[in-house]
Order: sequence, then C-alpha cells, then structure tokens
Amino acid sequence: MNRIDQNEILKSTYALNETINNKLFGLLTLFLSTHNIEEIQTNTTYRVDISDLSNQLQDLFYFGKDLRDYNNNEFWYFRLSKKWETIVKDLISDKKPNILDFSIFYFKNKRFEQLPNSKSLVKDIIDKLNISKSAIEIIFDLHYEDRDIKLSEVDFSNDDLLTAYKVKHNLTSDYETISFDSHFLVKSHPSELSRGPYIQTLYSGMAIQELVLLTKFDLDKYYPKSQRNISITNGLAKNIIFYGAPGTGKSHRINLIISDKLERTERVTFHPEYDYSSFVGGYKPTMLDNDIRYEFVPQAFTKIYVDAWNDLDNDFYLVIEEINRGNCAEIFGDIFQLLDRSNNYEITPSKELKDYLIKEFLDNDKTDGNKLILPPNLHILATMNTSDQSLFPMDSAFKRRWDWEYIPINYEFSDENNSSKFVVQISKIENFSWLSFIKSVNNVIKQNDNLGMDKCLGNYFLKPENDIIEIDTFINKAIFYLWNDVFKDEIEEHSIFKDSTTYEDFFPIRPNGIEKIKEILEILKVDISIIASE
Repeated sequence: MNRIDQNEILKSTYALNETINNKLFGLLTLFLSTHNIEEIQTNTTYRVDISDLSNQLQDLFYFGKDLRDYNNNEFWYFRLSKKWETIVKDLISDKKPNILDFSIFYFKNKRFEQLPNSKSLVKDIIDKLNISKSAIEIIFDLHYEDRDIKLSEVDFSNDDLLTAYKVKHNLTSDYETISFDSHFLVKSHPSELSRGPYIQTLYSGMAIQELVLLTKFDLDKYYPKSQRNISITNGLAKNIIFYGAPGTGKSHRINLIISDKLERTERVTFHPEYDYSSFVGGYKPTMLDNDIRYEFVPQAFTKIYVDAWNDLDNDFYLVIEEINRGNCAEIFGDIFQLLDRSNNYEITPSKELKDYLIKEFLDNDKTDGNKLILPPNLHILATMNTSDQSLFPMDSAFKRRWDWEYIPINYEFSDENNSSKFVVQISKIENFSWLSFIKSVNNVIKQNDNLGMDKCLGNYFLKPENDIIEIDTFINKAIFYLWNDVFKDEIEEHSIFKDSTTYEDFFPIRPNGIEKIKEILEILKVDISIIASE
C-alpha cells in the first residue's frame, strides 16, 4: 500500500498556498471532523469530539516527527449562521482553491492499494465535508483534469515533505507546522486549539461570529431554539430521526415525548418484509355476515392520518422503530413526497385509498380525501441504530426530508444517569461498573479507524432489573456483540480479545467465562469491586 506520490502532494500544497488561508482551512477541518449523517445545516448545533479534531489537524498540517496522542473525551460545539455561505466568500481570494488539490492534500497520509483517480478523490472529500452543493461551488474551483493519481514507488516521511517544502520557499525555520498564511511555517502545534493557527482563528474576534459560532459548551442548552421543542402546535409538526449507537436510549427519548399521548400514537417497526400495504393499507379479505369480501383495510399511516385531520386541536404521533431496516422507498412509495412539509406537497392517492378517505372525511371541512397532504399536527418520529448496516440504503432525497437528532452516550456518574448505577455481577462477592466498562471499551472502539462511534455500546444496551446485570446476560449479549459484530475481524493489537480468543472460550461461563472477563477487565483497566459481606 502506497501513499500519493511526493511530487503530487507538493504540487497541490504549493497551489493551495496561493489560494487558501488558515481561517478557511480551519472551517473546512471543522466540517471534516463533524460526525453527521445528514448534510450540515445552518442554525443547527453540532458537536465535535476534541480528540478527533486534534488528530485531524495534526494529520493535515503537522509535518514533523513528534506525533501526539489525543484522548481527552471533551467536546466543542458549533453553529453556522444562516448567511454563512455568503460570508464565507470573504475568506476566499480572487482565485478559489482547486477541489482536486484540496483532496490530494487531505489524503496525503492515506495508503492506497491501487491507483486512485481524481474523480474518486474529489467525491470522497465532498462526502466527508458534508456541506451543501452550493457551498462547495462557492468555496472551490471544481474544474480539474480527470486522471489517475500517481502513487509513490518508495516510502517517504512527512519530514521529507517538510524538507522539500522548506527548499521551495527558502525557509530556515525549525518549525514543523505548515501555515497557509504568509509565514508558511509556525511554532504552534496545529492541534493546540486555543493558540494553533487553524481553529483559534474561528473563535478569536467578533467578526467571525457572523459566519460560525464555536464554543466549549452546548449552544442548545444556553440558547435553545423553540422549534426543537417537540410539543409542537400551530403547524410546526416535524419529521425527526433519533439516531445513535445501540442502547443509547433512542426509543426512551420518544417515549418521553409521547408518554401522555399514547391514545394519539401509532407505532410500527420496519423490517425487510415490511411494505407499502403494511404501512398504508390495501385490499384484504374480510368477513361480513358469514360472507367473504374484499375491502380496503387501513394500516398505521392511514389510521393516524385520518385521526389527525379529524382532530386538529391535538398533536398526533407516528413512531417508526428501526427505520433503516426496511426498504423506505417501497414502504413510503408516493407518500415520500409528503415528508417535504415546507413545500406543502399534495399527491393524488390511489383509487382504493381515495375512496376510503372520502368516506372518512365526509363531514370534514379541512380536507376531503381527494388529495393527500400531511396534517399540521401529525409528527413522525423514528429511531435508527447506526451500528446496523442498512439492508436498503436511504437516498439523499429521503434523508433530507427529516431532521436528525443524535442521542449520545452518557458517561456521567449521576443520579440522572440511571445506567451509572448498573453493576455486572461476576460472583457473589465481585462486581464491576457497567458504565466504567462501556466507557473503556468504547474508547478502544473509537480509536480504531475501521470501527467508529456507531459500533459503541450505549448506556442501555443491557437493561437489568434492580440495576444488577447477571454475568450470563453480560456474556451472552454484550460480549457476543463485541466479539461477533465489533472485534471479530480486527487484529489483536486493536482488540480486547487476546491470544486468538473465540467466543466459545467463554463457555462454560463458570469458570471459563469469568476468567476471560477478568482478562478483558484488566486490559481495559476496569476495577473489580469486592462486595462487603453483611
């Protein structure tokens, strides 16, 4: 596996020096470090893991030998202004940075098994930036020659790149951080966020806040947006997908919203066999006076649709569990257009559905069933477990019609965090903290580029009675998930399972499983507590 050829990297680096500045590069790095499924939106708060951001900055701009290891479990938050695409023009010189040069610079440390082409590199960088097409067009020059990118025949270090860079610009400085402003090399390490040349420029000074607000606290906590309150009235109903790692409490989040509205809620779970007729309805055989006849039988969507239009004074909820496990294109069908509430889309229902709705809306002066449009009081809430590989991909047109709310893992030991009270019972006299375990194992998972946050264990992956997780449950569910779905194909260096451990090695649980669990706890540095005898 080889890196992109040194001359290709240097050529792109020199070109960027003439077209980009540290402030714009800092903003783009912030986007690249944002773990977000949906396109980054204005006036929405996003959370950035400081460890990820620091490592990203170091990988991009540090050309020395003294690599630093960051793992501080802290977060920063940012929000783009509504006019950021207009304001970002002020950060761009007369000549825009070329998108291919930016891509080559970004992927300069990546090792490729085969020749990459310019089109694939550009596509990858646009996907990673995750900003709108209009913003991409404002920031970058999108004209480039479509060609295969030459790979280096011999290995080289970033120090070699730095030496060539110094020769090019006649630099004598010993500094090892590249700058795209006038000085070319600077003393500050790029990952020193409060004084480094990239992120520091995004929160120092009032003017930058017209473009982006970057803070060390959750902006939504201190500056909440009214539309995030899901007790919505006056036509502010929304489609929201709550997503996160398994066991973070996505369904619990929805349960809190609908707890006193269960009689006005329909709940379904998507799966591979679920289809349009299961969701909306269709003709089915029914019995009437001992005769079999076919008639339209409404399903969850149609039922809640009718109920909401017939009672506009109250909120109604359609809850979809595991939305990514079904074929959304097939399940929603033409109803998909209705999800774009901002455009007040109307669609013509099928004849059988229209006939049913006309009958149901006979005395309704708000709608007649001839056209479908989502009622203003019908909220659609869904959950998505990011560790599950979607059997059917959601296209971008479907995804952009939803708001997305990330449900993070809570590592705080507090009375509010019930999972901090959970313990795993090893024996009559030994146990360990469930929260300490998931914090340590998730740290291992997050450090592995092949895995990522979506493989982490959530707080409520296991739901014990009386806060005690039996060792059998822990091995059969948590350990099986970690071995089979997370670490099975990872090398031992990056795994919690050492010495070619297989899942069968945990059985019988007593004593083999307990012995193996203690080995894992030692690797993760999770303490075992001795229960005091009464």
